[in-house]
Order: sequence, then C-alpha cells, then structure tokens
Amino acid sequence: MMISGVQVDPEKLTSKDSLMDFLRETGASGRALGRVRDCQQHKFGNELVWRYPISDGANLGTFIVPVKEGFLSLPFNIVSKEDYELLELDDATLLDEDSLQFFIDDWQSYSDDLLSAMTDMLHILRSK
Repeated sequence: MMISGVQVDPEKLTSKDSLMDFLRETGASGRALGRVRDCQQHKFGNELVWRYPISDGANLGTFIVPVKEGFLSLPFNIVSKEDYELLELDDATLLDEDSLQFFIDDWQSYSDDLLSAMTDMLHILRSK
C-alpha cells in the first residue's frame, strides 16, 4: 500500500497490540513515539506517524500510526515539556472510514478558516 508516497508492506508494520504494549512499557508519551518514528524511518524511509493537532471534542489531539490492522488513533490531552504529549491509551482506537472522514473534513474546515483569517489579517496590515 502507498502512504505519503511511500510503498509500505503491511506485514512489516507492527501490530496494534505490540505497539500498545511498547507504549505502556515506555511511558505512553510523544517521547516514546519518537522511538517508533525512528524505527519506521529506518524500516520504510518515512516516520509514518502523524500528529493531528485538532481537538475532536473529546481529546486535545491524536497521533495516527499505521499498524497491521489498519490505522491507530492515539489521542492525547496533556502536553509536558519533558515527555511531550501524554497518550490516552485507554482511548486508542483503530480508525474506520467515518472517523477518518471526520478528521479530513475537520482539518479542511480548520485550514480554510485559518487561511482566510490570516489572509484578512495580511490585508489589514498592508492597508495601514
């Protein structure tokens, strides 16, 4: 399968349970995900870990990580200087089509609104 321009053999991905066990053992944080990123970079030439920094109404944001079973959402609600995002492993879930479409639509809406506001700000500053 192709993800972000990278050919990925799903069989070379870690399983959801293995990833969850690793995260439980290493602190369930953005810092621990750094080790996952390094492994993915070495194995696939791409980190294959995406930070989705927009709240879904229940969590501050989430990470999306491909696993053998699909795409795992690892939400976070707290960010610390030492460990970065603190993952809510009890809320981790495999994304289905509807949840991924929600993320896509929400990102597009957020991006469009922010770009519009920043463009207006630029026009205001240029007109002064």
